[in-house]
Amino acid sequence: HGEAFNEGPRQGAVLIPGMAEINFPTSARNPTAQKFFEQGVAQLHGFWYLEAERSFRQAAKEDPDLAIAYWGMAMANANNADRSRKFINEAMKRRVKDTSAREKLYIEALDRFLPKPKTDEPGNEKDSKSNEDDREAKKKRAERYLSDLENILHNNPDDIEARALIALELWHADRYGLKMTSRYAVNALMGEVFDVNPMHPAHHYRIHLWDSARPDNALESAAKCGPSSPGIAHMWHMPGHIYSKLKRYADAAWQQEASARVDHAHMIRTHLMPDEIHNFAHNNEWLVRNLIYIGRVKDALDLSRNLVSLPQHPRLNTVEKRGSSKYGRQRLIQTLTQYGLWKEMIQEAGGPYLPPTEDAMLQADWLGWLAVAHFMSGDQPKGAKTLRSLRRRKLNLRMQMLDLRDADSSAPDEENSDQDVANADEPAEGPTPDELKKKIDQLRPIIARAAAAAATQRKDVTKLKQFAATAKLDSLIQAQWLADAGDLDGGIKMAEKAVNDGKAQVRPLAVLVDLLWRKNKKDEAKKHFETLRSVAAVADLETPMLAKLSDVAEAAGAAEKPGDDWRIAGQPAKDLGDRPPLDQLGPFRWQPPTAPSWGAFRADGELVSGEEFDGRPRIMIFYLGFGCLHCVEQLQGFAPKRSDFESLGIELVGISTESVEQLQTGIKNFDQKIEIPLLSDADAEVFRSFRCWDDFEDQPLHGTFLIDARGRVRWQDISYEPFTDADFLLKESKRLLALP
Repeated sequence: HGEAFNEGPRQGAVLIPGMAEINFPTSARNPTAQKFFEQGVAQLHGFWYLEAERSFRQAAKEDPDLAIAYWGMAMANANNADRSRKFINEAMKRRVKDTSAREKLYIEALDRFLPKPKTDEPGNEKDSKSNEDDREAKKKRAERYLSDLENILHNNPDDIEARALIALELWHADRYGLKMTSRYAVNALMGEVFDVNPMHPAHHYRIHLWDSARPDNALESAAKCGPSSPGIAHMWHMPGHIYSKLKRYADAAWQQEASARVDHAHMIRTHLMPDEIHNFAHNNEWLVRNLIYIGRVKDALDLSRNLVSLPQHPRLNTVEKRGSSKYGRQRLIQTLTQYGLWKEMIQEAGGPYLPPTEDAMLQADWLGWLAVAHFMSGDQPKGAKTLRSLRRRKLNLRMQMLDLRDADSSAPDEENSDQDVANADEPAEGPTPDELKKKIDQLRPIIARAAAAAATQRKDVTKLKQFAATAKLDSLIQAQWLADAGDLDGGIKMAEKAVNDGKAQVRPLAVLVDLLWRKNKKDEAKKHFETLRSVAAVADLETPMLAKLSDVAEAAGAAEKPGDDWRIAGQPAKDLGDRPPLDQLGPFRWQPPTAPSWGAFRADGELVSGEEFDGRPRIMIFYLGFGCLHCVEQLQGFAPKRSDFESLGIELVGISTESVEQLQTGIKNFDQKIEIPLLSDADAEVFRSFRCWDDFEDQPLHGTFLIDARGRVRWQDISYEPFTDADFLLKESKRLLALP
């Protein structure tokens, strides 16, 4: 089919429950193709691009000449202009045959909008145009695209999809330099969509329209967004934007938890790895932030650890990349530090959820917090030792920077020396002075933070304030430390400001109540405590920050004895939409799916059953055969690592689509012994059961899997290319199998 089809989903689509009803007539000759096409449009509206592309591919599978299906594939690659261009080229090729005038307008509009690649032909070389010129070109394309969409609407006045897409592009247009002159005008356009279909998924776009301007204008859409497409996780997430802006954090957390559960259920059911859905990690990390706001500390820790525990892939979500792993680490540290769980933080040190990382600054930041945890737990020697190591790191960077500057200043002045000419095209090795300075600047607040904790324990208010100015401390942490160091008034002042800035959040009120009580301002403390009772309606009272308020609760008449529940449960708001029980949407945590049972043949014809591996983890490599050079490279890359995997108790096995006879011949004729057991799956049943099969082109795909001792798929890569980074998978397997 072409290069663009190599990436993206390769397994067939199914009609998924919970998709919005869409009316988008096409020239499809096959009713099934039409159903999948309209499912794809519904998924587009929910920014569920992976599944949208899968649906459009299925429509094209059912009706290969359906040009508008390739338009859909292009639309599903809104974040990948190169693939989008290749798909719209396919649509343009097919639009001449049995394609309606309306469909042609959609296809041609997108074709004119998407940038065409530069070529090497004279006159088409990429020149040195300024960014301003590039922005102007984008602006012109966006203006033309909006005009083309309006032309579709003019010729098809009843087309509410055209109205929805115009509204979307008017919101998008900012990124192309087009200013939205009236949000109310766009809102009115969407109103015309809802007049025809009150539950159209364009509620998603209305939320984006008002999110940053007037979030209360989108409350109706916040209520209807999830129910309009209950099978799409992102549609449950979007109302969280509105509720967060309106400081309705419990409602926001409900929406984001619903989104997480729908995503988890879909990924487990379809054997997708979590970060294959592009907005999954963003939803979950935002959910953790809202859980922190409302005091659901246990769930915040649980979900953060779950994010860290998810399978990592070098293309998607290593700790150094933006994705679930990095977000999970950040939110785990945030929860522990903001709620002062210092002993728990020390327990995490070197554990499976906060292991050492190769990212120097991430590791330094973690060590800075570890030093704080030691100081705040009363272990001054360990805190001081960790702080010294950070200061040595900073000193070493300064010495490197000085050495580089000295080397630059002592360089020979002769122009055009032979050595200069020889090295002219060689990149300089090691960091530059500017890079070293940047690292030093990043270390300063980390060191200051630990030093501020040490000053707190010494009750040195002057030093604490001095270090806090550099440390960029969370204001509530600083308020508590000021109070602990002896400046209760300063701490109360900061806590009062935090309450004003963070209305409806548990932490600011809890800290203020505690500090006021310590200052003997008991009436004032009880007044704020009464507000806290409702704000903390779902908070974990065992959390030390809240547990310490038991005396206040008794004095305020909210509890008879320590440990009594003093929270006040609130009534659900009246402007919420239909909310199903969360447990019906899916599990709170992602869990690895169970691998299918299988059987394949050795080269001697003996059947090997997957059950023979029960109780032992294994790496399964699905390769196409000795005739595939990439497959041979993969086997050659993994074979030398067999002993390393076996040292972890992991067995390796390769399965190919070759017949037993072909496997025998391949092993016999290969120029070296492959130290991995190789099996035959000539009918490709095992390939299909593990989804290593392109349902659209009806051919096998490469696959690499880590299956644990309980038969669960802990890691996978299914692709048109084999996964060849054996060292990464060895390290990742060790990490995953060590998790509780």
